[in-house]
Amino acid sequence: MSEDIKHHVKIYRNVFIILLICTGLTVYASTIDFNAVTLGLFIGLLIACIKGYLVAANFMHLNNEKSFIYGTLLLAVVFFIVLMSIPLSWNMNGFDVKTDRNNAFDEYKVVKDNSHEHGEEDH
Repeated sequence: MSEDIKHHVKIYRNVFIILLICTGLTVYASTIDFNAVTLGLFIGLLIACIKGYLVAANFMHLNNEKSFIYGTLLLAVVFFIVLMSIPLSWNMNGFDVKTDRNNAFDEYKVVKDNSHEHGEEDH
C-alpha cells in the first residue's frame, strides 16, 4: 500500500474507535436517571453531535471543503438549535414530564402541575 492509503486507513480506524466509544457512552448515558429531562436530552444530543461531526468530517470528506459548505452547515445547526429549544417552552403551560421510570423502556407519564396557576389555592 502507498503511504497515502495507509494514512487514510489510520484515520478511518481512529474515527471508528472513537465512534465505538461514543456509542458506549450513549448507551451508558441512557441508563443514568437524570433529574431533569433537559439534562439527559442535552447530554444525548452532545454525544450525537460529536459522532455526527466525526462522520461528516472524515467519511463525507467535509473537513477540507470551502467556506460555503461551512456556512450551510452553520445555518443547519442554527435551525436545529431553534427547533430543539421549542420543547423548553412546554413546561410553561403547566404540564411536565415525570421521570420516575423503572427502566428506560417505561413510558413517561404526563401529569398536570398546578403550581404554575394563580387561582384558588387549597389549604
